[in-house]
Amino acid sequence: MSKRTIVILLLLFYGFTIFLTLNRHSNAGIQNYHSEIWADKAGYYIYLPAYFIYEFDGEELPDGIGKKTGDGFFVEDGKIKIKYTSGVAILQAPFFLATHFVSTSLGYESDGFSPIYHNMINISAVTYSFFALILLYLFLIRYVPKRLAFISVACIYLGTNLFYYSIFETGMSHIYSFFLFSFFLYLSPFILKPKKNIAVHILFGLIVGLIILIRPLNILFLPAFFILHKFKLRDLKLYIKSFLIMIFSAFIVIVPQFIYWKYASGSYLFYSYSNEGFTNLFSLKLLNIWFSPNNGLFIYSPLVIFALIGIFMLRQFTIKKRLFIGAYFLFISLVIASWHDWTYGCSYGCRPYVEYYAILALPFSSFLKEIAIKKYLSLIFAVLIVIMIIYTMKIMFSYDGCWYGGDWDWEELYRLLISNTK
Repeated sequence: MSKRTIVILLLLFYGFTIFLTLNRHSNAGIQNYHSEIWADKAGYYIYLPAYFIYEFDGEELPDGIGKKTGDGFFVEDGKIKIKYTSGVAILQAPFFLATHFVSTSLGYESDGFSPIYHNMINISAVTYSFFALILLYLFLIRYVPKRLAFISVACIYLGTNLFYYSIFETGMSHIYSFFLFSFFLYLSPFILKPKKNIAVHILFGLIVGLIILIRPLNILFLPAFFILHKFKLRDLKLYIKSFLIMIFSAFIVIVPQFIYWKYASGSYLFYSYSNEGFTNLFSLKLLNIWFSPNNGLFIYSPLVIFALIGIFMLRQFTIKKRLFIGAYFLFISLVIASWHDWTYGCSYGCRPYVEYYAILALPFSSFLKEIAIKKYLSLIFAVLIVIMIIYTMKIMFSYDGCWYGGDWDWEELYRLLISNTK
């Protein structure tokens, strides 16, 4: 296939996904649960109109806009109070500025909340998901043949809730984290190359800073670097300059958040989640986040099971390292399960895993590589994977965004599965 054909197909895919998300939200309206600027999504986004339009003067915001957008932020003593960090807003900023520039000429209010700004968020999420999939493919072809890398990316996209957060819930943080995780994985081999490239180290540091800024708990992803690459502490002195450059670049990205916290709370360091925290630490809901019909990972994205099996098929890594990768997945799961609300509210599947599909795509591609050796085995699993994708898509297009049954209410899941698509 020629490069020109590939470019055309990629552009067609990009255009189609934009159509999908705009069509999905075309009848949602604004200032309601289904809109792109609502609750958490409004909290991630509000930094942009607050900074570029209202200069962080809460009194200048449209009347009651906090309530009208689902209490994702609030105004107190004239200050705009936001519990979410600003990473998503930084990535959305280029799209916001372009939208703000043309909004008046297209007949919309330039207030940061009119319908055109909602559409901007859809386009932003699709764009980052598009580049994330390309970066993930470029990462995977270092380990498996191109054909299997392409199939792996397609399966992860269509067979998990990654698709849901790319097309449906475009204002949430997960697709932006997924993009940065994929970028991190793609760039990481260049960090340890003998020939030092300062530009690459600066870029890598910026990505690390954004990873943390989007969701501070994303810092748990950073050890993936040491999982994938051979690095010994005694070699640290060889890379000390590179690491200092990356740390400084990451710090620069995070500085605006410190400034905001100082404005909002009077302190440069501030825990904005108040009484929310990891209160399930000693009563972990591990089985719930994996198997509950209320957003359980394997119930809504069963394809992930094959990725976990694939961990032990990573022949590029030693058995010890494969066991370590399995333990790493378990550790991430334990942290997710310890959050005070293990369901993570109105979401589709266990959403904190979405960004980690970037690293799970590697063992999934190894799984495909192993079964491809035997013709009949590969045919059986190909059918299973297609069924899983259809199953996930069916629930996704029947889903309203909130689970209305009990934590182990399988009847409600069955009703969802046989219900009409929306």
